[in-house]
Amino acid sequence: MAASRGSLTIADRVIEKTASEILKGLPGVGGSTSGFLGIGGNSSLDTRPSVDVTLSGRSCTLDVKLGLAYPLPISATTETVRQQLSTEVESLTGVTVRQVDIDVTWLKPESASHSSEVRSLA
Repeated sequence: MAASRGSLTIADRVIEKTASEILKGLPGVGGSTSGFLGIGGNSSLDTRPSVDVTLSGRSCTLDVKLGLAYPLPISATTETVRQQLSTEVESLTGVTVRQVDIDVTWLKPESASHSSEVRSLA
């Protein structure tokens, strides 16, 4: 009888961190910090986007909140983000990505100073 090699369980949090790290490396994509009690938050292309994971067995759904540099085309950029996330999360974790929902919450013009020109879409 062959010996069992066991199993590997990956936590939601590991997938969230992996996905947000992948997003941080994409040009023109950023995130927001919430600040203290929602006050004093900051939106920046240097901040990791927010990712929530719903894990079901060996597959997951990703819910992403991010900001984009303007004038990147929103539709094409989010499709690239969706494909990149699916491919890399599956490759790194072995978990199949069934769906990636993306909310673009702000746009930042390329020539804007840090936070004064961020346009919130929420």
